[in-house]
Amino acid sequence: MKIAFFGDSFIAGIGDPQGHGWVGRLADAGGFDAANFGVGGDTGPDVLARWQAEADRVVPDALVFSFGANDCLIGEDGRIRVKEVDRLKTAKAIMAAAGRRLPTLFVSPLPVADDRKANFRIADMARHLSLVARINRVGYVDIFKDVQACDVWRDEALAGDGAHPGAGGYQAVADMIAADPAWQDWLTSL
Repeated sequence: MKIAFFGDSFIAGIGDPQGHGWVGRLADAGGFDAANFGVGGDTGPDVLARWQAEADRVVPDALVFSFGANDCLIGEDGRIRVKEVDRLKTAKAIMAAAGRRLPTLFVSPLPVADDRKANFRIADMARHLSLVARINRVGYVDIFKDVQACDVWRDEALAGDGAHPGAGGYQAVADMIAADPAWQDWLTSL
């Protein structure tokens, strides 16, 4: 079975010296192949613009999306990169299109260690995505608070670039997702 993962630098596993990130670790533990389409710096609108063409290239059996931290950061122009209403519209559009195509699951956006104000916005997005996913009948794994409280994640991110952890932080995320009933139910249904 092949699952395609789409999103930002956390999907890509930036900061992991082994290059596996949480996606590679989750695939290894779950016994499936992962096609990783994580792109550093991408926002939800970026993922929306590219995911279908990427999925067409690998013909996956299921789709997983996780993005949002970049949407909530302040851009070079001093404004939030993606307005809240646009974040939710983008997620809804992806959920609707992906859900019609293949079994789809969303993982909440992940926190950054060095920006409290951004984390308030990311936490709001995680909460709102839960509702959007329920309305669109798409699986949703919300681990934002657990990751934010994870010492390994925070310590590794602060020792690095302030956002991305190392191997231990990504392993913690993979473990959190693997233990989540929404993930387990979704994976079993494939």
